[in-house]
Amino acid sequence: MAELPPRKNATPTKLTKLLISPLKVLLQMGFPKHRAEKALAATGYRNVQLASDWLLAHVNDPTLDDLQPREFLLYLCPSGFLQSQLQEFWARSAEECGRNGAHEFLPHVTLVPPFKVPDSAVPSIVSLLERIAEHENQPIPELRLETYISQNFMGFFLNQDSAEVIKVVASRFARELAQINIAAEAHTQALHLTLAYNFPSGQYSTLEYLVRNINPNTDASHWQLRLYSRDIRLSGKKVYKVIFPHVPRETDELELLLGDFVYVDPEACNNSIDGWIEGISWLTGCSGFLPKNYVEKTAESDAWTLHKSVELNPSADELDEIDGVSASSDQALRLLNQMSPELGSNNDTNSRSDQPTSAKAVAIRPTELSKCTENYANFNLDMAGLSPVVERPLAFKQGPRRLFIVRHGERIDFTFGTWIPYCFDETGKYVRKDLNMPLSVPKRQGSPESFYKDCPLTILGETQAGLLGQALRAVGESNRIQHVYCSPSLRSLQTCQNILKGLEIEHSVPICLEPGLFEWLVWYQDSLPQFLTPSEMLDAGFRLRENHQYFIDFSELSDRRESAEQYYMRSHYVTQCALRCTEHIGGDVLLIGHASTLDACSRQLVGGLPRSAQELSRIVHRIPYCSLAAVQQCLPEESSLDDSPDETGSNKIKWKLIEPPVPPMTYSANLRFDWQTLLP
Repeated sequence: MAELPPRKNATPTKLTKLLISPLKVLLQMGFPKHRAEKALAATGYRNVQLASDWLLAHVNDPTLDDLQPREFLLYLCPSGFLQSQLQEFWARSAEECGRNGAHEFLPHVTLVPPFKVPDSAVPSIVSLLERIAEHENQPIPELRLETYISQNFMGFFLNQDSAEVIKVVASRFARELAQINIAAEAHTQALHLTLAYNFPSGQYSTLEYLVRNINPNTDASHWQLRLYSRDIRLSGKKVYKVIFPHVPRETDELELLLGDFVYVDPEACNNSIDGWIEGISWLTGCSGFLPKNYVEKTAESDAWTLHKSVELNPSADELDEIDGVSASSDQALRLLNQMSPELGSNNDTNSRSDQPTSAKAVAIRPTELSKCTENYANFNLDMAGLSPVVERPLAFKQGPRRLFIVRHGERIDFTFGTWIPYCFDETGKYVRKDLNMPLSVPKRQGSPESFYKDCPLTILGETQAGLLGQALRAVGESNRIQHVYCSPSLRSLQTCQNILKGLEIEHSVPICLEPGLFEWLVWYQDSLPQFLTPSEMLDAGFRLRENHQYFIDFSELSDRRESAEQYYMRSHYVTQCALRCTEHIGGDVLLIGHASTLDACSRQLVGGLPRSAQELSRIVHRIPYCSLAAVQQCLPEESSLDDSPDETGSNKIKWKLIEPPVPPMTYSANLRFDWQTLLP
């Protein structure tokens, strides 16, 4: 019997994906090697998604193809109780005395000053620090600090014994760097942690009082070796944090996004005569002019990247890693979250002279929203023109209405990676390559490429949705759920269909297709998915409500610069429309969407404010497949606290988050089986 020839491209699995380096994945995605290495170095090699997002954000960065090294620093940083004391000192000293030179950085002891590292060598130096930590046989003695106070400097010095031990570690790191052709010098002078310097003499007494209240030698304090890096363009510049967004009105202006940092030449800032300064965006790498009162001074280390943190003498229970007052620990999230401007399009053509002249003037400006979002905010909830929903008769005792919001089930691309080249032959015919892949996929225009951004569920994803529907049926929701609205994505439609099958109401409750339930547009920077057409949805077996009038049309999803606030407004608008449009009938409402949908469609309904982009991206990672959120209409006695009419003139209907009526769903990862493992 002939032997099978080796496959050039095996079907990707979770196991093989784990064995592929982030660099190789980016190269397979088509990014040039030097760009991929630059992105991974800038994001601390956290993950491929973050690096690819960085590349998209820096597409207009003029230095993207420059082979510039990054500057690295090795610090010794306190953690535990001492870190908490220093954080409080940093805040109080800035509040009572203003910023001084120490506020430029997080609390630290410099071990190796800035040294340059090519992007390609970043993994090597991280591994080097790990090896030094692993091979440190002698436990490091408890570090002791001595307080030093003078008229122009305040801080802590490591005592001689402690300093000698730490210098050995720093010197070894510098020597090992030299062996891989990276020039660096260990700090050999007195090791110290600076608390204040370059401060006016009139602040001496206050700072001295604050310093003497710090106990630097407590048993609850610990230390970490931390390896940071920074953009080489940051050298000689100050870092400012964006506090107000700005949409450019001239070609030489810099777009400002909330949470971004800007590198500014200190001389240019001091010499500005019109309130405009030139800066470089940390988020995009682009440069341009910006209004000075739209930014505020912050620590330079806020714009650094943390690559590695190693605990010195960790306790048996492994202390949690703490990243100090530096914002570097949140840098990856900020990068991912701030991919779009916090403003919509602005047609105002006023000149720079019309800008506010003070931060106070900026602060009282009304929030600028896109035209689409203004429509959501100003829409009268009587919704004239929307056709009332006609539903099946209620077969249950009417009670407080409930709104259920569900994330779609497991998606095929996140499970199998690049699946399309392996599952479609030359003629475009789909071939199932794994039992967890769907038996078939819908016929659609642009197939198979149109599945890239609009993929189907796995078999497990369909099963998850079916189990959720069965659980809801077991608690009586088959009769209560009267209205179903679904995102136009294929994975959401399949989830919705299987939930309705589990509820056994797929023939009695049609699906209202709602484009406004699609996820945050900022995650689709180049183009939106090519959704199934209504006829393709019908051919695929989805039972859609006829003549449903979209709350938000597909054409309104064109602004892919949608901010987090605009996304929350859009989702809240759809939720309000769905509830008010079905109010006269009653019954529960089911919304099927994405991970972000659970929070975006419920938060403002229960009285919360839209989350920031950073908060939104944090919360979506905690919402697994087929998660269920439940919101219930408050009883009259619960709503009596605030029965004032809203902008539409009607009394507000109060809602509250409640515990879902069914338990959550937990499952484990399952590796792909290779039968050849059993061969002798």
